[in-house]
Amino acid sequence: MHRILLRRALRTVLAGVAILAAGCPAMAASVDRWQWLEGTYWYVPHDYLLALASSPALKSPLPVSDQTVYHIARYEDGYFWGTTAVSYSPPGGSSAPEVSCLQLVGSVTPEGQVHLTFTLLPSETAAGSSDSAPTVGLGTMTRQRVGWTMENQMSTAAVKDLLLTHWAYMYQCRPNEPCFGHLPGVAVSIPEFLGPCAQAEAGG
Repeated sequence: MHRILLRRALRTVLAGVAILAAGCPAMAASVDRWQWLEGTYWYVPHDYLLALASSPALKSPLPVSDQTVYHIARYEDGYFWGTTAVSYSPPGGSSAPEVSCLQLVGSVTPEGQVHLTFTLLPSETAAGSSDSAPTVGLGTMTRQRVGWTMENQMSTAAVKDLLLTHWAYMYQCRPNEPCFGHLPGVAVSIPEFLGPCAQAEAGG
């Protein structure tokens, strides 16, 4: 009788251990679900370049092409940070892009809700930018056929009273993909587009 009770007790303990063993990896996976974001590059595909510029001086918003690139340098416990390069131009413009550089700090929940904050790099502020207030964006990690995308939206004061409003599915771009050598809307590579930001971070 004692042996039967002991076996039952042992089975109960082993069953509990099995449940815990199954549950712990799932919990760890939820915390570190987005660890792969570290070291990634994100850009705006051609279909989502359209943004709207608005101002009290304008009768109606004007279309603008907005290419934005994130380089997420680090990720830790649901937070990530890195560099953002942005270029605004008239749709179909062919001139070399004029790039603005910002520091990117973001958070992403286990469910994929994204919060983004952009602030000017110190050298950009020293260069005489009129507005150093941070820009805040919201987004969601969204699964598509191409893989994970960031469905982001934001509004920011671009120049004086000119407000820029933009939403886009931002795609990840890997060094072996065509987007890495030829960004839509600006016709330069990602390293070239981010180049001024590397200098700004270095204080150049």
